[in-house]
Formats: sequence, C-alpha cells, structure tokens
Amino acid sequence: MFFVGKRNRDLGVRQRSVERRVFFGPNSFKVLIVVILAAFSFFYLSQSSQSATKNYIVSDLEEQNKSVTSEKERLEVEANRLKALSLIQDKAKEKGMEQSSQ
Repeated sequence: MFFVGKRNRDLGVRQRSVERRVFFGPNSFKVLIVVILAAFSFFYLSQSSQSATKNYIVSDLEEQNKSVTSEKERLEVEANRLKALSLIQDKAKEKGMEQSSQ
C-alpha cells in the first residue's frame, strides 16, 4: 500500500535529518476513498438522527403546550363561573334573600 523510501538527491553530502517520501499505490487510493466515504456517511447519519430526535422532542413540546393551553382555558372558564356564582350570592344577600332548604 504505502511505499517509504529515502530521497537520494545529494550523494556524498552528509544530511542532518532523515527525509522520507511516501508513495501511494493503486490500492491505497481505493482504501483512502472508502475511508473518506465511510466518514462522510457516518457524519450524515449522525446528523440526520440528531435532527429526527429533535423533531420528536419539538413535537412532544408542542403537544404539551396545547394541553397546557387547553387546561388554562378550562380553568379560566371555571374561575369566571365561580366568580359569577359568588356575585349572584352576594347580590342575593344584599337584597335580603336567603337560601331555601328542601
């Protein structure tokens, strides 16, 4: 796959560091392309699964919002009904009316 060799340009000259060249063979490019495609595929799948998970969370939160809103409206109606009943009872007491017992 990879071929490593020394660079021999300057024969007879003492080199202070070891310099190497890397040669890619025909199979190296195939493996490299497969690895790159696998990495991109993994990235794509992780992003799509994250977005799907967030969509589920958002839909759950919207459903909770709807239920809380309907409960709030029901409680407002109940509070208004109770206020109206207490106002009727207060007006009846002001006019001297009493509750009948049956």
